[in-house]
Amino acid sequence: MTYSCTDFVDDVLNDMVIRNWIKPAQYGPDDPQAQCDAVLGAIGDADVSLRLAADAKQFHAELLDAVETLTAIAEQHGALARANVVYLQTAILKGGVIELTRDEAQAISFVRGLPSGGRWWQSVKLIE
Repeated sequence: MTYSCTDFVDDVLNDMVIRNWIKPAQYGPDDPQAQCDAVLGAIGDADVSLRLAADAKQFHAELLDAVETLTAIAEQHGALARANVVYLQTAILKGGVIELTRDEAQAISFVRGLPSGGRWWQSVKLIE
């Protein structure tokens, strides 16, 4: 039995649907352009997610290199600072921001001193 291009496309589409990366409503069974658009869209989303995950991993590594333990953050800067650092990592992972008052931002200002601190600080929004 030979494996056709149609079999390949069906297998890719079915696998992506099972993983919830695409929805069958995004394409029709006889619409190769819509099928391609759905798959390429999912690949683009996965690429962004992988980049954000790599950024969050790098942030965590730089953070631990600087402070050694998360407990040390609480000991030196307070429990709220430790919580905000965790929220910051989540914001980096999701491509979002955390909102901090000036005092809260001051408590985690050591983040700016990390090797990529300027990049991480872009995920902090100061509020009044």
